Amino acid sequence: MTEQELNNRITEILKISEKDTRLCQTSGRRRTGRQYRRIQRVRHDDRLLFLIQHSGYAPNIGYIIGDYEEKTTLLHSGLHIKYMKSSNRQQYLKQRGNRLVRKYYGLSGKGNRYRKVFDYWWELY
Repeated sequence: MTEQELNNRITEILKISEKDTRLCQTSGRRRTGRQYRRIQRVRHDDRLLFLIQHSGYAPNIGYIIGDYEEKTTLLHSGLHIKYMKSSNRQQYLKQRGNRLVRKYYGLSGKGNRYRKVFDYWWELY
């Protein structure tokens, strides 16, 4: 690929990215569609990556396994954000909480009883 073709390709890419930013910055009516959702997902992931890199230990934000210190975006990097709440530990703690609550007889039988006695989020994090 010659230098001129490469420069043309770069200008095409910049025009596409300018179009994406104009789409995100337009105010007024609600935006929908695949392109808008894709742009918003990338922006959301970039913000989360920034928070993960610059904040201390915050498990509710999520964590990344791999080398992510020098990255500015997760798009096409092969990395993704993992969350504690989507682990098997969550299921184990809920079962344990329900077991503790079943042995406690001072509660009504309406449901969600493990939330009333067992602080599950504190144990999870």
